[in-house]
Formats: sequence, structure tokens, C-alpha cells
Amino acid sequence: MTKDANNTPPKATVYHDGDCPLCEKEVKLMQKIDASKSIKWVDINQNKQALADAGITYQQAMDRIHVADESQQMHTGVKGFLHIWKHLPYYRRIVPVIKHTPFLLTILEAAYRLFAKYRLRLTNRHAKHSDDVA
Repeated sequence: MTKDANNTPPKATVYHDGDCPLCEKEVKLMQKIDASKSIKWVDINQNKQALADAGITYQQAMDRIHVADESQQMHTGVKGFLHIWKHLPYYRRIVPVIKHTPFLLTILEAAYRLFAKYRLRLTNRHAKHSDDVA
């Protein structure tokens, strides 16, 4: 596991699609407010070895966001986002709301699955991605 200059392991390692314009905007915002630099951001298109080291295939990473916590337990989808958000100012306030509002996690997960399924088409990357995995 990579550690920062203070030899502190990251509180989360996020495996994200850096070629997705929508995803990248969100990641850049989260990086900006991560003042403590407690999150490690891994672009799956730039660091495929990190995926292999984490036991994630490229296709799995393209299908759903993956987030490893401090103990290397993997969280995907909305639960992955919740793990990221609990370490970020502003975002951390919505984590308990999502976790404790009946059915909200289920609704958000359904919305995320829909977005994940169509995000390549939404960003005009479906043809490129089809070539990449073929």
C-alpha cells in the first residue's frame, strides 16, 4: 500500500475512470476539498497495475467505482461513494442521512446502476470503450 509523505496510509483508495468527463469533474472537486490528502486517487486508465494489485479487473472498474478502505476491504457503487464522502468536508454530513433514511440507499444505488450502465454513451465514449475491451 502506498503511503504519503507522513507515512500515513490512505483512508480510502479510489479506483476511478479518469477518461470519463463527468466522473473526472466530481473527482477533481473531491480532490480539491480533500485538504488532509487522506484519499488516494487511482485513474484506472493510467495505472492498470494498481487494479491488478487490488484484484480488480479493468471491466469491473469500468462497470462500478471501487473504493478500498484502510483495511483494504472493497466497497463499490454508492457504498464506495459513502466511504469516500465520510472523509471529506461538506460531504461527510450527508453520509448519515443516506444511511439512515429508509430506502434512500436503495434508490441511490438503483440510480447509480442506471448511470453506470449508460455513462459511456452519455459521454460519447461507447465506441472507444468497445474497441478497448475487444
